[in-house]
Amino acid sequence: MAVLPLMLFALAASAQADGGVSAAERSTSVFAERLMGELSVGVGTRCNDVTPLEFSGKLGYRFIPRMYAFVHAGGLYGMYGKDSGQRYTKSANLGGGLGYTLFQDKGEALQLDVRGTVAASVGNADWKHVLYDAALVFRVGRGIKMDIGVGFRHVSSRTAGIGTYNGFYGTIGFGF
Repeated sequence: MAVLPLMLFALAASAQADGGVSAAERSTSVFAERLMGELSVGVGTRCNDVTPLEFSGKLGYRFIPRMYAFVHAGGLYGMYGKDSGQRYTKSANLGGGLGYTLFQDKGEALQLDVRGTVAASVGNADWKHVLYDAALVFRVGRGIKMDIGVGFRHVSSRTAGIGTYNGFYGTIGFGF
């Protein structure tokens, strides 16, 4: 996944000392400090005999101190119940969204964000869909942060035999 090298680059750039740096190096450091990244896994409630499981990554940039835009990429698996003849469907998602920091403590160890994401299945997907979600994400820690989120997701299915999904979901991951 291409997100991990970018996360490591941003972490290394933000760890450098500011003493005696040139203007070009300082602007690179400011750029790296405004980057936002996250790798997470999430699971949703069952709806129409499907339980969604998602592995995703987000890479974003803070345009103003509290607001950021991000690119979302992930894999969505639709896990079926025992009564269904099929075990799961899979699809790759690509999209983006906006986030806003509602609360951040002075030590920057605790942060509460609200996010909205829109993504669509790409490639040869078993489950063709467009996904919309809204979430509250608690970010805990300095540097590398633990991310815990809850939200609501609507998946508009475009595949015959798979109904539209509406449900709550939870995520856990890490980011910077």
